[in-house]
This record gives sequence, C-alpha cells and structure tokens, in this order.
Amino acid sequence: MWQSVANIILRNRFLIIGIITLMTVFFGYQAVTGLKLDNKYGILLPKDAKAKVDYDRFKSMFGEDGGTLVIAIQTDSLYTEDNFLKWKELSDSILTFDGVESVVSEATLFGVTNDKENQKFKVHPVFSDLRYQDKSIDSVKNEIKNNPLYEGLLYNSSTNVSLMMISVDENYISHQKKSMIVLDIEKVADSYIEYFGQPRYAGLPHLRVVIGKQIMKEMYIFIGLLVLVTSLLIYLFFRSLRVVFICNLIVLISVIWSMGMIAALNFNITIIMALIPPLMIVIGIPNCIFLITKYHQEIVHHGNKVKALTRVIKKIGTATFLTNFTTALGFLTFITTNSPKLMEFGICAALNIILVFAISISILPIFMSFSKTPSTKHLKHLDRKLAVGLLNNLIRITENHRPAVYVVTTSVVVLSIIGMVQIKATGNLTGDLPQDHQISRDFNFIQDNFGGSIPFEIMIDYKERSRVAKSSTLKKVDAIEQLYSNDTLFSRFVSYVDFLKAANMAYYDNDSTQFRLVTKKRQLAKLKKYIDNSVDVNSGGSGVAINELIDTTNYVMRIRTQMRDIGSYEIDDKAEIMYAEIDSILNPDKKEIESLYAQYQETKNNKLLDSILFNHSSIYNAMTKILSGGDDEKQLAFDSNPESIRKEYKNTSFTKDLRMAIDQEYFGLTLTGTSIVASNGTQYMVINLFTSLLFAILAISILMAILFRSWRMVIVSLIPNFIPLLVTGGIMGWFGIPLKPSTLLVFSIAFGISVDDTIHYLAKYRQELKNKQWDLKECVIMAIREAGLGMFYSSIVLFCGFSMFSFSQFGGTQALGLLVSLTLLVAMITNLVVLPTLLLTLERRLTTKSFEEPYFDAYAEGAEIDWVNLEIEDLPKEIKKN
Repeated sequence: MWQSVANIILRNRFLIIGIITLMTVFFGYQAVTGLKLDNKYGILLPKDAKAKVDYDRFKSMFGEDGGTLVIAIQTDSLYTEDNFLKWKELSDSILTFDGVESVVSEATLFGVTNDKENQKFKVHPVFSDLRYQDKSIDSVKNEIKNNPLYEGLLYNSSTNVSLMMISVDENYISHQKKSMIVLDIEKVADSYIEYFGQPRYAGLPHLRVVIGKQIMKEMYIFIGLLVLVTSLLIYLFFRSLRVVFICNLIVLISVIWSMGMIAALNFNITIIMALIPPLMIVIGIPNCIFLITKYHQEIVHHGNKVKALTRVIKKIGTATFLTNFTTALGFLTFITTNSPKLMEFGICAALNIILVFAISISILPIFMSFSKTPSTKHLKHLDRKLAVGLLNNLIRITENHRPAVYVVTTSVVVLSIIGMVQIKATGNLTGDLPQDHQISRDFNFIQDNFGGSIPFEIMIDYKERSRVAKSSTLKKVDAIEQLYSNDTLFSRFVSYVDFLKAANMAYYDNDSTQFRLVTKKRQLAKLKKYIDNSVDVNSGGSGVAINELIDTTNYVMRIRTQMRDIGSYEIDDKAEIMYAEIDSILNPDKKEIESLYAQYQETKNNKLLDSILFNHSSIYNAMTKILSGGDDEKQLAFDSNPESIRKEYKNTSFTKDLRMAIDQEYFGLTLTGTSIVASNGTQYMVINLFTSLLFAILAISILMAILFRSWRMVIVSLIPNFIPLLVTGGIMGWFGIPLKPSTLLVFSIAFGISVDDTIHYLAKYRQELKNKQWDLKECVIMAIREAGLGMFYSSIVLFCGFSMFSFSQFGGTQALGLLVSLTLLVAMITNLVVLPTLLLTLERRLTTKSFEEPYFDAYAEGAEIDWVNLEIEDLPKEIKKN
C-alpha cells in the first residue's frame, strides 16, 4: 500500500502542490471571514443538563443576568458640585453608545413621591439641575443617602465606593467586533481619572471581553513563539535552513487549515479551541523530524535520493500514521463527554491531526525531491557525539542496570501516588488569572466592598396568581433576605419585597423609617393600587424595575444577588446548604407532609391521609379542586362537608391526585445564575475528562492489540505511558496544583502523544526480530539506535513547544503547558529506558508467534525495486542517473 502511496506522491508532485494550495486558500478565506469568538460561561454543559435548563428558563423570563458592566470608583469627594456633575456627564456619555440599554448610578437615579390626589407615585430625576439653582449638592446627597435601597447596591458609604451599573445588550457582548464597545466604555471612564481616581471594572461583560481578547492575542503569540522555537531546534538538529523552511511551510499550512476548519465547521474560538492551531505546530514538527531523520539514514545507507524518499514513505508511513492516529484518538474521545464545546474541540483536533499527517507525508518528500541530496554536513547529526553518547548510555543502562531501573521507577511511582492523594479539585471564573492581574484585583475590590461580583439567582415558583400578594408569601421572601443579609459571600439581595418596601417609603413621603414590609391586607392593596397606576415606577424609574423581579405570566419571583468567586465546588456546597435552608422557609411543613405521605404509601392507613388533608388546609383545598374537576356543585359539597372527602380514599387515582395536590402547594425553588452554571460546567468537565481519558486508554489499547496481536505486549506498552501520568499527578499533589479542567486536559493530551514513541519503538523492535533471527538483546539495542534518535528529537521539540504555553497569562494554560511538557519528557525516558528494560526482562514471554506475524507492519520492508529505472516526473537528469 505505502509503495503505491509513495509512487502517487512522487509522480504527481505538481498536482498535489496545486490541490494543497487551493485548499490552503479556501481554509485561509474561511479563517479570515468566518472565525468567531465565543466568550460565554457555562458553554461546557450539555443542553439537557439541569443547570443549563434552569438557566435557560431563567433567561426566558428575566433576560441575561450577566449583562451588567460595573465601574467602581473610590473617592470622598463625589458629592462636590464639579465631581458629581462629571459623574453625571460620564453616565450620559456612556448611555449614547449603541448597545447600552441603561446606565444606573447615583447621578442618574429617580426619586419617587406620593401623588395623593391621583393616588399614584410620581417619578422625578434626583439630579437634573446642572447649575444647582433649584437643588443644592447637599440636598441631592441627602435624597440619595436617605433611601436604604441603594446602600450596598450602588454605594458603600463606609468605604466611599460608588458604582455605575451599565446594562449592555447580549448581542453586542457576544459579537466579536461589537463587543469592543465594552473596551470603548472603559476608555471613556479612564479619561475621568483626574476626578475620581483609577476606575475599577467588573461584571461579566468586562470579564468576557477582556479574557476573549486575550485568548485571541495569545493564540497568535503562541503560534509565533512555537514557530520560532521549533525552527531553532530543527536548525540545531539538522543544520539546514532548507529543512527549517520545509518544516515551517508544513506547520504554516497546518495552522491555516486548522483555523479554517474551525470556521468552516461553524465552531467558535473558546479558551480551549484556541489551543488547536498551536497544537498543530507541536504535533506537526515531530512528524517532520521522524521523516527527515529516516530520510537522512537512508541517504547514509545507499546515497540514492529517489530510493530514500520512497523508502521514507514506505517504511515508516504506517508508523507515522499510527502515531498521528493515536494522538487524534486521544482527542476524539472528548466526544464521549456530551458537552457541545468539548465535542467540537475533540472533533476539530482529531481531524486536523490527521490532516497534519497528510500534509507532512506529502509536502516533505515533494520538496526534498526538488532539493539537492543532503551533504555530509547535514548528515553529521546522525553521528554527533551527543546523539551517539545518548544512545550508548541508554543501551548501557538497559543492558547492565535493569535492577536500578526498577528500583528508581518503583520509588518514583510510590512517591507519585502519595502526591496524587493530596490533589484538590477546584475551578472558578477568575481562578486561571494571577492574583496580581488587573482583572483579579478589580474583582477582589468589588467583592471586598459589596460582597460579590458573579450573578447568583433565586427563583421562587409561587404557582398561583393570588399567592404573590399574600403577606405570608412576602414574609417568607423577606425572611430569606434577612437570613443572608450578613453573609459575606453575597452582595445585597434584591427582590419584589424591596420594591414594596421602597414603595411604602414613598407613600409616607420618603420617610426612611417606613422602608419596611407591610403585611396588612389593606395596606398591601393600597400600595398595589398606587403601583398599578404608576407606569414610570413599574418600568424602573426608581432604579429597580418590577418586571425584573417578578414574572406574573409564569408565577415566578426572583431574588437577585452577586456571589464571591469562591470556586466551583465551594459554590456547589454552598448552594446545596442554601437550598435546604430556603426550602425550609418556603415550605416549613414539607418534612412532616412527606413523612406522612411516605408512611401512607407503605401502610395504606387512611388516618395518615386525614393528617395530611385536615391538618393542612391548603392541601385539602387543592385536593378538592382536583376531585371536583370544575364541578361547582361537587366543590360546594366538599366545602359544606369536609369529611365527605373520605369517600374518595378508595379511588385508585386518589394517591396520584394527592401527590399532585401536595406538589401544587409547595413553593418551587431554583438556584441558578452564572455562578451556578459555571460551577456545574467545571464539575461536569472534570468528570467527563476522566471518562474521556479512560476511553482514550481503552481505544489506544485496542489499537495496540490490533497492531501487535499480543495482549502481553499491550500491557507492556501501556506501562511506560502510565508512569508519566502518575508522575504528573504526583507533582500536582506535592506542589499544590489543583485539579481543574485546564490541568485535567493534560492527561488525555499527553497520553495520546506519548504513546507515539511506544509505537515507533515497538514497531522497529518487531522489524528487527525478523532481521536478527530473534536475537532479542540485539533487537532491543538496534531499536534504540534506529528509533531512539527520532524519539529524542521529537520529545525535545514537544517539551520546548508545550513549554511555550507557560508564557500565557492564564494559570490554567500555564499549568497545561508545563505539565504536558513534563509528562512528555518523562514519557521519553520511560519509553527509552523502562520499555527496553521490560522487553529484555520478559524476553520470549512477550514475543509470541502472533507478535511475529501481525495484521500489518508498521515498518514494512517489502520487495526491492529497480531504483535505477524508477523515474519521477520532472526530476533533474543528474538525479535520474543515480
């Protein structure tokens, strides 16, 4: 097969170059015109995940919770005529930006007064007289500070910190070009430094846009760094600018194809998808190294360039394909995660890795065929003292120091396992940023002054229209707010109850002592009448819009707040505790009712039904409504004689109807918001990356079994690839590197790449078994000499290549680069030391008849060809004569 491939490539060089050029132009056009950035959080969750379903339901009723850009200033001179005017000027100028829906600050607030004559509230701007003729700055300050609603929401009077909250259209935030409005707004705010000092920025729009911009920037930086570093390494290895040019051409085409593929498949750039183009460089260069090393070895053997190029494709085509295939398989296992973005990443990475192989196996032989035969200078690397000395040392260790190898390996594994036990899992929105990064400092500033910065939402399903106005319902909501009023993890809670408190205060001529919840039916009815007559109040003229707090269509009330960015697992633990606490406030009898219902299902004792129905009138009423089915006479009978319901106990559907009645009387509770979605997304990714790693191990094991037809050889081949994973896990534990999605990716990526060396070595080892008549020791040594140099070169390139990711500003990407580099370096050592040692120790117990005769050869020799008469189209005459 590979002989035919070699003939096709070398006899159709211009056609292949033309096809690759056209495809490069196509993918380049796709990359330039179609590449988009996705900066949303929670995108790792599958569509049917409960957290995502809840969040989508929330957004359908109340809109985006993460669309507020926050600007914070700290000054004790805001309430001076000049500075307050400037704060107003800044607010008004930001409001003129396309995509800005509203701006709320102390300078844009509206006051509410009681219009007793028309029985409604009148709304007026607190600050509108720019000359301070009708109202002094002190009067403005008193009116704002007199309203308890804004303390902890818009300002912190104890630290002199004030906020400006800017609502930005989600269509602008998620659009790659339009999202720059956020940076434009911040640029305008920075121009007011002389008045307010350096502004602080927070809110998800700021986080999403700034990090998204950094993702794109780093992707291009990494591409440049990797090209520079790999070019330097290739030149040091081969001392040929021609080789450097050809390798760079291959990776350049691979990068263009990878970026174009992302756009062509209608995928978006995320922090994980941005790794693909740089990865193509890291994966493509080892392909070049193996091909060039083999080409040079062939030239040394016989000096015939045409024969050498054909043998390069023929002899290691299968091995190189398999190494790329196993790497692609490692990435493809991400499709098992059921996470759309991880699946997209896995599919795109796997396809591009296979394409990198196709580009390498085509471009390199073609361009080499146009080049001169390598000179002695270019072939010296094969006999370089460093290379020969390295290989001789590896052989010496394998032959003479096997017990020491096992002792050292065992010790390292034990230490690694001890370290792995100490690994802690975490993950938060700003956790990948250094603590001294401006984003982290700004977020911490907001959290220190207001308690939180990541949206956290509580949705209460009150299920019946009449419930929302009941004093019992309002008291429960108020109790929830009071419960967490001193919780330092949260900012101030705001709900419909606060709206009613503010309305009551306005009713009493803005007497701040009246900022309280009224519970008497008559008072509530009076306030409701005022609110219904006041369009401006309903639409948020006072700074809080009623439609942002309650959805009367779906009977859902919202309590909104912001939570500290404490980490995904901590958020999950807190949410679990809160759910139990809030549910006990909303449904205080739930535990008793559920206990009675469970006992009834077991015993069928009708007295338990009596306890449920007659001790809980709301359940009785809901049950009779179900049983009457809209029949007024039947309903009247139940109302007149409550005990008549006992006649229904014998009905087969009674238990089901009772369950429905009980559930209808419970307040529904949902905790959601960006904090919950991001928390669940992180945990989901961690779990599924473990799953994908197991699938990768299984899939590659099956592939190795097909390749070598020996289960013993499969086990031996996996050992040197498991050890690096254990070492990496141990280092994470010992050095306190947490387990999170970015660091967990290390294991799948590194395993898929490190097994490449195993395939190269074992394939060469099996080939030597045939040539050396089963002299096992000589086969192990020859495999080290033949494959060891290429493995060493490629591992050094991979180590240096992945190390470039350590220059990232994202801690996760830094850890990914350093840990993968380390893992691959350890994998090189285990594949060149532990694997040969195992082969010599176990000897003939491994090399079975099936191992001798596999399904196909990774290093195929095949029949010799008349190389003198083999012609390649358009080769120079002097080459043909060879």
